[in-house]
Amino acid sequence: MQGTLLAWHIYEITHDALYLGLTGLAEIVPFVLTLFVGGLAADRFHRQRIMLAAISGFLLISLMIYFLVASGTDSAGLWKLYVLIAMTGICRGFLSPAQNALLGQISGRKQLTKAATWNSAVFQSGAVIGPATGGFLYGMIGPVHSFLVVTILISISVLLILGIRGIKAPAQQNQTESLFERLGKGVAYVWTHKLLFPAMVLDMVAVLFGGLVAVLPLFADQVLHTGPEGLGWLRAAPAIGSVLVSAILIRFPPGKNAGRRMIIAIVGFGLSNLLFAISTSFYWSLCLLFFAGMFDSYSMVVRGALLQLFTPDEMKGRVSAVNSIFIGSSNELGAFESGLAARFMGLVPSVVFGAFVTFASTGVAWFRAKDLSQLDLSQGES
Repeated sequence: MQGTLLAWHIYEITHDALYLGLTGLAEIVPFVLTLFVGGLAADRFHRQRIMLAAISGFLLISLMIYFLVASGTDSAGLWKLYVLIAMTGICRGFLSPAQNALLGQISGRKQLTKAATWNSAVFQSGAVIGPATGGFLYGMIGPVHSFLVVTILISISVLLILGIRGIKAPAQQNQTESLFERLGKGVAYVWTHKLLFPAMVLDMVAVLFGGLVAVLPLFADQVLHTGPEGLGWLRAAPAIGSVLVSAILIRFPPGKNAGRRMIIAIVGFGLSNLLFAISTSFYWSLCLLFFAGMFDSYSMVVRGALLQLFTPDEMKGRVSAVNSIFIGSSNELGAFESGLAARFMGLVPSVVFGAFVTFASTGVAWFRAKDLSQLDLSQGES
C-alpha cells in the first residue's frame, strides 16, 4: 500500500518520471549498505528479535510519513519523503536476511520447497490486497487517511511477530573469524555455487531491466488514461497472477525440470512486459500484467527453494543478504533504471528495451548454465 501511495503522491507533486525512479534509488543505497551487516546479524543473533526491531522501525517511519503528508508536502519539501524512504531501506537491510533465514529454521528440510511456496503465496497475497487497496483509498479518502491505514496495518504485523514462539538464536560457529572473514564466506559461497549464482543473476537482470512497476503511474496517466484506482489495479494484477501460481505450486511443488521451466518462465515474463508496452487497452494491459506475475512467481518459488535447500542454516543470513542484493536491490535499481530510461528513451521504448535484455539473459542461461537448466527439485518435496 505504502509503495503505491508514495508513487502516486510524488507523481501528483512532480509529474516527472525521474522523481519516480529516484524513490527506488533513495531506498536501494541504504538497503545495500546495510544488507551484509544484517546478514551477519541474522547468523549470530536471535532472528525473531531482529525482525521485530526492523518492523517496529517501519512503523515509526510510516508514522512520520503520515504526519509529513498531513502537514502538506510540496516540491520544496519532497526531500523529506526521500529521507524517510531511505530509512525504510535500512530497516529492510536487517529484516530481509533475518526473515529468509527464519523460514529455514522453522521448516524441516523435506518441507522447504513447500515452505518457500507458502511464503511466496502469503507475500503475494499482501501484494494483491495492498496496491489495489492503496489506489482505492487514495481516490476515496485522500493520501492523509490512506497513510494512517498503513500505520495501523504495520502495528498489527508487530503484534503478529511477537506471537511467534519457540525460536532460538542460531548455533554459533567459528568465533575466531574476523568480521570480514564471516562476511566473505557468504559472498564466496554464492559466487562459487553452480546453481545459486546463475539463478540470482538471471532473476536480477529480468527485474532490473524487465520490471516496469516504477513507471506504471505514467502508463496509467499517459497511455491508459486512468486515475489512482486504475493504478491500484495495475499494481495488483501481477500479484494476483503470482498468488494463482503460488496456490498451484503449493499443491504441485516444482520438481523435475524446475530449472528449465524457470528459464522459460522468465522468457514469458519478458514477453508479457513487451506486449504491455505496446498496449493501449486498459483491460488487455491488466491481463498482460497478470501473466507477468504468473511467470515471475514461478521463478521466485524456484529461487526461494534453491536458497533454502542448498544453504547451510548457519550461513542463511549471509547468503540471504547476497540474494537480497541480487534480487531485492534490483527492484529499486530497476525502479531507478525504469524512470531514467523513460525520461531519456521514452516510456514505451524503455520497456521494449528491457524486454529484449531479458530475452538475451535467458538465452545465455540456457546454453551456459547447464546445472541450472537441468535442475531437479523433486528431492525437496515432502
